[in-house]
Amino acid sequence: MADQHQHVEQVVDNGHEAAAHGYDHLYQDPAFWVAMAIITFFLLLIWKKIPAMIGKMLDSKVSEIAAQLDNAQTLREEASALLAKYQRDQRDAEKVAADMITHAEAEVKLLAGEAKVNVKQMIERRTKLAEQKIAQAEVNAVKEIQQVAVQAASAAARELISVNMKKADHSALIKSAIDKLDNQLH
Repeated sequence: MADQHQHVEQVVDNGHEAAAHGYDHLYQDPAFWVAMAIITFFLLLIWKKIPAMIGKMLDSKVSEIAAQLDNAQTLREEASALLAKYQRDQRDAEKVAADMITHAEAEVKLLAGEAKVNVKQMIERRTKLAEQKIAQAEVNAVKEIQQVAVQAASAAARELISVNMKKADHSALIKSAIDKLDNQLH
């Protein structure tokens, strides 16, 4: 009885499984075929060495990425070196500019001192030149005044002589006075 009871339970369990899936045999179950397709797919992949090809592709990608990383590292080092060089150049340029400013300030002070001396000398020269021109103008004015005075005196003397002298004496006297004046002027 126990065997029968077990057999009945097994039939009942099989009936429940078939009833649960709705299929009488395993090959009618779509899950079976999906599982078989997946297993076949993976077997084909392994047989055609697809994982090895994928591995090679991944390895080549890894190599590419490693090369790019090495290149990026090299570029970074070069950029750091250039940055350091430009910073040194900037510091040097700032130092040169500061030196140039200091030199220019000293030169401006020197030129300002020289300019003061030059201006003072120029004022002295122009003052002397103006004094010379004034003295020359005074001398010229005195000469003109003397000439005017001589001409006026000559004219007055002629007038007086002509009134008081005879005609013959008159001409001789005028000539001698003119000669004397000419000698004095020259």
